Amino acid sequence: MKFLISVSPKRVAFSLSIWVLFFAVAGCIVQVLRYGFNYKERWINLFNLDQEINYPSWYSSFTLLFCAILLGIIASAKKKQGDRYFGHWKALALMFVFFSLDEILSLHEILIINDLRKALDLGGIFYFIWVIPGAIFVGVTGLAYLKFLRHLPRKTRDCFLLAGSIYVGGALGMEMVTGYYADAVGQRNLIYGLMTSVEEIMEMVGVIVFIYALLSYIGSHLETIDLRLKIVENQQRLK
Repeated sequence: MKFLISVSPKRVAFSLSIWVLFFAVAGCIVQVLRYGFNYKERWINLFNLDQEINYPSWYSSFTLLFCAILLGIIASAKKKQGDRYFGHWKALALMFVFFSLDEILSLHEILIINDLRKALDLGGIFYFIWVIPGAIFVGVTGLAYLKFLRHLPRKTRDCFLLAGSIYVGGALGMEMVTGYYADAVGQRNLIYGLMTSVEEIMEMVGVIVFIYALLSYIGSHLETIDLRLKIVENQQRLK
């Protein structure tokens, strides 16, 4: 049995953009309500971009997992083709599985150790100390993927670089900016809340660009992908 699913990269990107626009507006309204009007009802946390286990974080986790699935599909196809960059695609898929889990569980915050920050006398852009290993990870990964990026079609490469720039600009760049502000002014104010919202929105936009690039790459270079469904009876499984 085969299922034919037609997917338009532009339509997918547009649909996801509507969600990001909604979360962006809702997130900014939430910050204004919290710090401008001292509104403290619990429901506003469901749309707070600076909180976990809520609608924006679930959306982000889903889209990151979707990226992992698309990367896994490409990796599987590349393995069958004997492509030398199969391992790079597979590693990217695993990275995005981790990113998806991190969006829900905030695993990177384990690296935010206040005592270590004080011991190293760090502050300013390094106020959130996890950005140091994060920047090292980005640098090492970037160097490891230079040849991989060069072999990609120009459109895909440009989209990958654009997506990465926006995402890393939000996750690391804006995190450093907000860290500097938090160290100088504090975190419980409207400006800080809006800055964290911008950070999350940049990450969401970067993921949308990446999804568009992956879908376009699959459509242009992997042609059609067959989805086969095989149902095995319980008795057959036991044999």
